[in-house]
Amino acid sequence: MLFFKREINKIEEKIEETENFEGQIQVAVDQLKGVVEQVKIATMQLEMTSSSSKNSTNKLLAHSEKTVTYTHRVADKMHSIEESAVHISASSQEILSTCKTSEKTIEHSWDSLQALQGKFEELRMSHQTLLKQMNQLVKLSDHIHEIVHTIGAISQKTKILALNAAIEAARAGDAGKGFSVVANEVGELANQTSVAVEDSRKNIYYIQEEIKRSAEMVKREAKEVEAGTIEFGNVLHHLESFKEKLSQITNMVFDSTTAVDQQTESVQEITNLLDQISLLSIENKEHVIVVHEDMDKQHESVRQILSISDSLTTTSNELQKLVHHDRSEFQPVDTALIEKIKSNLTDLLQMTELQDMSFSTHKRLLDDILKNNPDLEAIWTNNVDGTFVYSNPKAALINAKARPWFTHALSGNPYVSEVYFSALTKKPCISVSFPIYKENQIIGVLGADVTIN
Repeated sequence: MLFFKREINKIEEKIEETENFEGQIQVAVDQLKGVVEQVKIATMQLEMTSSSSKNSTNKLLAHSEKTVTYTHRVADKMHSIEESAVHISASSQEILSTCKTSEKTIEHSWDSLQALQGKFEELRMSHQTLLKQMNQLVKLSDHIHEIVHTIGAISQKTKILALNAAIEAARAGDAGKGFSVVANEVGELANQTSVAVEDSRKNIYYIQEEIKRSAEMVKREAKEVEAGTIEFGNVLHHLESFKEKLSQITNMVFDSTTAVDQQTESVQEITNLLDQISLLSIENKEHVIVVHEDMDKQHESVRQILSISDSLTTTSNELQKLVHHDRSEFQPVDTALIEKIKSNLTDLLQMTELQDMSFSTHKRLLDDILKNNPDLEAIWTNNVDGTFVYSNPKAALINAKARPWFTHALSGNPYVSEVYFSALTKKPCISVSFPIYKENQIIGVLGADVTIN
């Protein structure tokens, strides 16, 4: 009898060990399903990221090709600008040289014209002096004319006196013959004097007329010389103004030439930089092509991982079906206890502090509930993506997205599970869960495990 009792005890121990083993298998399968679900979620996110990266890489490749094309175009334009700048620089140097030469020529012309103006001034002064001398000569000729006129008058009077003397000599007879000869000679001299005076008068008149014409010519020449002198002054004034403007132009051309030289150097530097950028853009394009090929390979690998994740999900579901066993041997659940737990959790859900979904706040609130409810073996909260905000004890699952208590609560329905083996204690329990609301929107899930004795 004692033997049979020992055997029965052994059989009961074996049954209990088998039940515990089945519970552990179920927990392991649940954990595997949670891990597979988390891997699937991560893989799907990775697939989305990979697709987005692939699209971005395609755009980057297209942009890189455009960048290479545009950079080459800009480099070509800059080479053209560089050639133009060099040509402009050479032209500016030539213009500067021409301006300096012109400035020297103008300076020489200015000196020559100033010397010529001096000559004109001397000529004007000479004409003025000549005109004064000719006027003096006219006055002297007038004076000579008066003297000749006086001599003519004296000659006429002498002729009359000689005639009177000849008459008186004739009256005297032989006594007056000698005096008659003298009177005749005097008359002859008077006649000759009259002829000479007449010739002198004509010559003086001719000389006076020539002097007058010469004086008029000298006056006209003096006026022309004076007008020429004034014109020379105007020419020199305009030439001085032109010389100043040419000097300004030369300075401006010099500044422009200096600026063009500096610009040419800057353009050459920019051209060199653009050449380097062109090389870098080509290298970047090659790197983008390599990255694009790697992204294609990565995208294909992610698809393969996603396919493996689907296969693992199917396998974990099949394992759950295999380890599912009849829980009818457990005692009936204390519904009053479940309602009490639900009431306590409902009170917790009314606290606005729970809505901030922070680890520290949830730790304080949930630890207090767990401490005041000895029938609870675990309590936790989740974000809408299945990750845990806080769990006491620490959650054995990575993600709760695959658990029924999470999916039901996330859909807005409070949930009470059947008896199952807890992933935390590896013992039979019942899970209850509720949605966490904020402004009529579900922001998380509150869950707890109730111990089944």
